[in-house]
Amino acid sequence: MIVIYTPKVTNRIKYTTDFIFSQYFGLNYELTDNPYIAVGSDNLYINYSKNIKPFFYNIHQDDLLLKSDVQKQNILISFEAGVPVFFQATQQYNLRFDIFSCIFYLLSRYEEYLPHEKDIHERYKSSNSLLANKEFNFSPIVEIWLHFFKAELLKIKPKLSFKQFQFEYTPTFDIDNAFRYLGRNWRKHPPNIFKKECRKTLTKVQQDPFDIFDKILNEINRYKLRPIFFFLLSDNGINNSKVSPDSKRYKEQILKISALFDIGLHPSYYSLEENLLATEQEKLSHIINRNNYNSRQHFLKINFPEYYRMLIETKIRTDFSLSYPDVIGFRAGFSREFLFFDIEKNITTSLIIQPSCWMDATYEYYQPNNIIEIQNRFLTIFNQLKKINGNLVPIFHNDLLIKQEYWNFFKFINQQSTQG
Repeated sequence: MIVIYTPKVTNRIKYTTDFIFSQYFGLNYELTDNPYIAVGSDNLYINYSKNIKPFFYNIHQDDLLLKSDVQKQNILISFEAGVPVFFQATQQYNLRFDIFSCIFYLLSRYEEYLPHEKDIHERYKSSNSLLANKEFNFSPIVEIWLHFFKAELLKIKPKLSFKQFQFEYTPTFDIDNAFRYLGRNWRKHPPNIFKKECRKTLTKVQQDPFDIFDKILNEINRYKLRPIFFFLLSDNGINNSKVSPDSKRYKEQILKISALFDIGLHPSYYSLEENLLATEQEKLSHIINRNNYNSRQHFLKINFPEYYRMLIETKIRTDFSLSYPDVIGFRAGFSREFLFFDIEKNITTSLIIQPSCWMDATYEYYQPNNIIEIQNRFLTIFNQLKKINGNLVPIFHNDLLIKQEYWNFFKFINQQSTQG
């Protein structure tokens, strides 16, 4: 048993200790504000306060988890045992940085509640993030800290039995446009019938160029993967699909894939502003004839906490939107799923957030690089995840996989991720 003393038990502390000890470490623990704990030999005792307690493992406590408001934090990056940290102290604690506050700051996306500059799509800019600093470079730093912390605890109690993780790989696909020419509402998006490729597709001389689903499924089955497909169900405006959500062909494709693998909703560009999430969720559930519980926002267009509150209202259980469109890596410094903490309401919710870390569209629209540079950057993240037994969740698009360079890279990721 782990016994953690802290002078004031707050919702932020409870969320963070639950995440670390119950969800990640798989350990039983007790959180107490009783300063008069009788120390026994069977338990490991942690003191999370501003004072040193003898016979305890002492962790420096910053003020972040003691408060319930949002304030700009004075963050200085330093190194502990070669690992970048912040919220540190100069006193001789056993752990001289507040690992609880560091983890909460990143997982809760605290910095995204602060005033910040947005991009042209009203998204939080990756350059705003603390993890954009070269010391972090969007690494899975939370898991690196947790592995360090685990080693520290094992020095005290070598017989502690921690939850064991294995490296996992879950390819995901955003289906923005299932077809290039087919399935359209011609009044909204008439195809260019003067284009030879279009005419051949419409007259069934050739297959629609974006319809490579059989090819994708063959590749998936070759490696026995368990992917997730996210379907966009709006053809309104220039930033959504050209394919009609009422298209019989599109519905048949969704049904075919949903019979084989997990799927999810790809909420449309204005789904939050125009309160469309429930309507689109109902539309997808009607097509597959069952409830849908997964989502990933189109354009990765999210904000805290409004987007996540809306997901909860529409009975979404797991969201896969937490990544940046313009850089690869980890937006919250963590590769596995965790619960959404609503900072404004100061509560832990039941919504699960599963981060993604790599996207083909990043290199198509934001960072044009040659294949060697793309491969090297991927391998950096891949090797980090292998070392910590993390979860690799990349994002692919069928309309980009038609390009040979992206298809080759899809195959490369599959090969790397399924090797023994």
